Amino acid sequence: MNIHLGSRKRKAVAVLAIVAIAVVATYLYAEKQIAEDADPYFEYKAAMMRDEVGGKTPQETLDMFVAALRANDAEAAAALFMLDDNLSREKWVAQFMDAKQRGVLGQLADDIEQNAKPGTPAYEGDYGYVFYGPNGIVSGQIDMEFNIFSGVWKLQSF
Repeated sequence: MNIHLGSRKRKAVAVLAIVAIAVVATYLYAEKQIAEDADPYFEYKAAMMRDEVGGKTPQETLDMFVAALRANDAEAAAALFMLDDNLSREKWVAQFMDAKQRGVLGQLADDIEQNAKPGTPAYEGDYGYVFYGPNGIVSGQIDMEFNIFSGVWKLQSF
């Protein structure tokens, strides 16, 4: 009868362990839901933390961008841009795919290397490059922003 009683104890311990695991899992899930509900930007912040493509300096990011253009890699070029409000870069992918089909990604790289000059940051975490035309007037610019969540510089506009 002792063996039978030991078997019951083992079953009881197993059931209690399963219940404890279920309670802990439910608690952790509830905590996560509360955190998400408390912070309306939870998804955006999480996506920004995962967005680690970029350089530690603006120049590194610019160099990566030029290298992607030279490699004719529209998706790599687009990956260097900051996520939009929809956590997407689809507009950049579409623009660079179009430029790739027209065969002008290399020309863009040449233009950046030859004509982009560092601009004056407007605030901490901001950086940019300015393009001057032959008459000395600004003809374009590249804006960059520091992704505080992942610690890399991202292109904001081009």
